[in-house]
Amino acid sequence: MKSILITGISGFVGGHFTRYLLNTKTGYDIHGVSRSEPTWDFIGDKETTLRSITFHKCDLLDAAKIHTVIQDIQPDYILHLASFSSVAQSWTAPLTSFLNNTNAFLNIVEAVRLQGFTTRILSVGSSEEYGIVPERDLPLIEKRAIVPENPYAVARVSEEYLAQVYVKGYNLDICCTRSFNHIGPGQSDTFVVSSIARQFAEIAIHHKKPVIKIGDGSIVRDFVDIDDVIRAYDTILTKGVSGEVYNVCSGKGHSILDIVQCLSGLTQTPVTVEQDTALIRPVDNPVLVGSYDKLHRATGWTPGNSLENSLEKMYGYWHNKL
Repeated sequence: MKSILITGISGFVGGHFTRYLLNTKTGYDIHGVSRSEPTWDFIGDKETTLRSITFHKCDLLDAAKIHTVIQDIQPDYILHLASFSSVAQSWTAPLTSFLNNTNAFLNIVEAVRLQGFTTRILSVGSSEEYGIVPERDLPLIEKRAIVPENPYAVARVSEEYLAQVYVKGYNLDICCTRSFNHIGPGQSDTFVVSSIARQFAEIAIHHKKPVIKIGDGSIVRDFVDIDDVIRAYDTILTKGVSGEVYNVCSGKGHSILDIVQCLSGLTQTPVTVEQDTALIRPVDNPVLVGSYDKLHRATGWTPGNSLENSLEKMYGYWHNKL
């Protein structure tokens, strides 16, 4: 039986990945680490899911504790999801964001290195690593220079560089991703698409004024469905090449205003858009669209969900929750 340790298992991606393993895989001993136990209001029969895994309450900044956890599990795979994943949060707490994201990763790889395990590790990074890019360079490929423009992105670049050091210097088995904006049911409304979906649900249920508040509506992002992200991570864990970095993306760009218009059509709700200056970041990438050609060539992975399908699921989640 293969063992897998999922860090940050209590979060949005961790819950969806756990559900995926239990629904589609056999022969996995699933362990999860997080500071708090999962709540997962987006997973049906949550209690059965929780009984099917072993949960370890642990702060990844506690090096001694994570060393013991990894020693006990001796995992074949580690999916490292735990992070402060909000760019906006990194602007308000840059020190905390950087130290948490880099030191958590270091504690994991050090535990694997010191114990001599041959664990395959997937380090999840971000498209924010690319920085501000001209449209002529789109879609972004992995060979393009990375020039981070916010504290969160700097931490992700540091983690990626540390992974390369541990692969080349210590012969650890690590793959990395630069994951673009993933979306799906259960995502926090601190993220823009989930926030917009929630606002539409509030208009329908609480009869609020048909006004949607956003930051910069012209910002274009590559939004990829959480189910496609999960398949990509599983594929990289099993087929990826050690030391390589892979974009996880849809290959298509949509503006924030596109999201509003699409949800307006799906829900048949005409709305007015208002800009909230508090939601605008000090520095932001105007356009980020990726290419998944490298991942496709290596593993055969392709995205399978349309933006409309993703938004419909997110609206349904918020409608049911509210």
